[in-house]
Amino acid sequence: MYSIGRFSALCNVPIKTLRYYDEIDLLKPSYIDAETNYRYYDYDKLEAVKLILLLKSLHIPLGEMKQIIESAAPVQWKSIIDQKISELEKQKEQITEEIEEMKHLKIKVNSGIPLIQEPSFSDCYYETHDEVLVYTLRKKIPIKFIDTLVQDLFNQVYAYNLEVNGHLRAIFYHRDVKTNEAEVELLIPIKNSNDIGGCRMLVGGKYACIKVKGPYTGLPMGYEILKKWLVEKNLTQNGNMIEIYEKGLVPDSSDPRDLRPDLSINPLDFLTKICVPVT
Repeated sequence: MYSIGRFSALCNVPIKTLRYYDEIDLLKPSYIDAETNYRYYDYDKLEAVKLILLLKSLHIPLGEMKQIIESAAPVQWKSIIDQKISELEKQKEQITEEIEEMKHLKIKVNSGIPLIQEPSFSDCYYETHDEVLVYTLRKKIPIKFIDTLVQDLFNQVYAYNLEVNGHLRAIFYHRDVKTNEAEVELLIPIKNSNDIGGCRMLVGGKYACIKVKGPYTGLPMGYEILKKWLVEKNLTQNGNMIEIYEKGLVPDSSDPRDLRPDLSINPLDFLTKICVPVT
């Protein structure tokens, strides 16, 4: 018989684990010396350990192993093996997908394409805006809660039975970098005011604009590019800069009841126009 230390080395299982298997009656020693309390194992226990390790590789809980080992029913073994085959097939599919992703990354690297796509910016340009009636909601909030403010706006639009007539817009008046809070005004074009408060006319005229394609994190750079262009063109800013969300989380819909965050759109495909009235 082998001492527990020798047996541990032979089957490559830690002594501590063998003692634990003894405690839970999963693998009992062949003999325990009454005086020294040393554990000893026969050769046949090596086969038992191999079986335990096999079941462990199949992710069978220790509590179920004893019953499986004692029963050793062919039907039960077939079920276990079939389950493991199914798991391995899924892993195989996942690994195949990961390999394909790595191949695409390799192609990007070889072609000099950035692995992480940056937002893209259009050239700055002019356009003429008509005066537009908007329903607004203005509030100082932590920026992370702007989605809640958007939902509040559309809840009010629905409650007042207002007909939406364009893309959602936003003006950021005062932003505290330290607290990441801002005074935000959300504006949604509507066809009529229904004689309620909270409506105003958004001035028309000549606007300087830039379009930003990509996540909203790219908008600050869009602001800087547009401001620099105003200086270069010797233009005077006659109002606040406005963000117009042409494609993004808020879907195009004239019915406020249908307005839900569109999580199917990849942030890389967001399209936001930043514009400002100028002379």
